[in-house]
Amino acid sequence: MRNFAVLASLGALLWLAQPAVAAPITYDCQARMTRVWTAPPPAPGDASPWQCTAPTAKTPVGVHWQRNSLEYCRLSVNVYDEALAAAQRLARTHRPGTWLVLMDADETVIDNSLFERERQMCGGEFKDPQWRSWVKAAMAADVPGAAAFTNAVHRLGGLVGIVTNRSVEDDDLTKATLKKAGIWFDYEIGMTGDHADKTERWRGAETALTTTARGRPVAVMWLGDQVTDLAILDRRGKLLRAMNENDRGDGIGNYLFLLPNAMYGGWQNNPDR
Repeated sequence: MRNFAVLASLGALLWLAQPAVAAPITYDCQARMTRVWTAPPPAPGDASPWQCTAPTAKTPVGVHWQRNSLEYCRLSVNVYDEALAAAQRLARTHRPGTWLVLMDADETVIDNSLFERERQMCGGEFKDPQWRSWVKAAMAADVPGAAAFTNAVHRLGGLVGIVTNRSVEDDDLTKATLKKAGIWFDYEIGMTGDHADKTERWRGAETALTTTARGRPVAVMWLGDQVTDLAILDRRGKLLRAMNENDRGDGIGNYLFLLPNAMYGGWQNNPDR
């Protein structure tokens, strides 16, 4: 009986030590599709407002699809649900605080489609001052499933690093926008100058988070809306470089996860076959 009691106590301790199990991600797509996204008036003194005050064109098909289709919303939620299942597997094999999920920001966890709609209705040319105006407005909403996923990773014992190609000068604005959208993150870093490649910043995230982890955390999962947000690893799982359009896409759906984005991306430079 005494041995049985000891075994039972050990079993209870082991059970308590197991990471929490996250429920499948749910999201009200109909509420998202039917809400009215109204652009407020330009801020006083804004010389290059992100708002289109005199539309000259209709919303492009890709932007309309991303903003108003059930297909886009359900695809996004499904990607995050599959990523959450992968995170649960990682939580069973990694100690809390030692595994890191690296994510892009724009169109991965926060949605800039209102900016894209306004930009395209006024001619479509991307202008840095207008983008800056949008960033300062902090109106980017959550991508369907992103808030639930990031918070679930946190509860499972994982770390979340946001590595974005927004300007590093806007990090405080980006962090405020992420928090407003309900996105959990342990680390965030923007882009310096025009250095869009994220490889070194991914490594920097691992190093920066060492102070909050039990040992140096290791990046084990990547999520983005472009393949350049994903990593190429060697056979031992060591980070080599960022993926590009010429790669095969190995690992996507396993430890790499892609969010749909029909509005823009590096794929626009691919040959029209």
